[in-house]
Amino acid sequence: MKKFVVKYGGSIQKDEQTRENLLEEIAYFAKSGDKWAVVHGGGSEISHWLARVGHASDFKNGQRITDELTLAVAEMVLGGRVGKSIMRELEKQGAKAVSISGEDHGLLLATPFDQGIYGHVGEVKAIDTSLITLLWDAGYIPVIAPLGVDEERNVYNINADVAAGHIAGALAADMLILATDVPGVKESPDSLYAIPELTVTAAKQMIKDGRAVGGMIPKLESAIQAMDGGVKIVVIASGKEQGLIDQILRGQRIGTRIVQDKEGSVHHA
Repeated sequence: MKKFVVKYGGSIQKDEQTRENLLEEIAYFAKSGDKWAVVHGGGSEISHWLARVGHASDFKNGQRITDELTLAVAEMVLGGRVGKSIMRELEKQGAKAVSISGEDHGLLLATPFDQGIYGHVGEVKAIDTSLITLLWDAGYIPVIAPLGVDEERNVYNINADVAAGHIAGALAADMLILATDVPGVKESPDSLYAIPELTVTAAKQMIKDGRAVGGMIPKLESAIQAMDGGVKIVVIASGKEQGLIDQILRGQRIGTRIVQDKEGSVHHA
C-alpha cells in the first residue's frame, strides 16, 4: 500500500476540464487501496475575491503579502469554497473525501515567515499527521487547505507548495506530485523544454544561483523538504496534461523528476 500526496495548484483550477480530469484520476487510483491526499492552492480565487472587495493583491518573491483582510479572504476561500468544491468533485467521481485545513487538530503548526515581513504568512514549524492517518484508515481522501496556526492559535497563510512538501515528508509518502501550470523545471524562464530530472543538490543550486525564479522557488523548496523527509520521488509537471497521474505511475517521462543525489542524474534543457 503506497502513499501519494498531490499538490493541486490554484492556477489550474480555473480550467473546468483540467480540473475534472485530474480529480477523476485521483479518485480512480484511490479506489485501488493506495492512500492519497490532496493539498490545494487557491491563489487565483483569493485574488478574484480580493478584487471584488476592492483590495489589491501584492506579491514578493512569489509569495502573497497577507494583511488582515487578505488573511480573512484566504481563510474563507481556501478552507471553504475551494476545498469543498474539490471534495464534491472527488465524491462525484465515487471517492470518499473530506475537506480539512492545516488549522484542524494542529495539523500545520506555524510561525511567522521571514520575521513577519509578509504579514500573516507562516512557515511550517511542526506537523501532526494523526488526522490524515485517521481519515486514511477510514477510507477518505483528505483535501487539505494550506492554512496553519501557531501555539496561540493565530492563523497563517502558508504557501501551498511548501505545505505539500512538509506534509509529504512527514507522511514519508512514496511520491509527491506538484501539479501546476508549467511543464516542469526549466534551466531558465526562456528555455523551451523542462529538465527531465534533477537531483536534490541541483535543485538547491538552482535556487541559490537565481535560475529558479518566482513561483518555481517554493516548488523546488517543497521538493527538497519532501525528500529530506523520506519521500522517494517528487514530480513537478503540468496539471493540464491529459492522464498526468497515469503517466507518472507508469514511469513515463513527464515534467521534472526530483531524485536523491546520484552521479549523472542532471539533464539540462
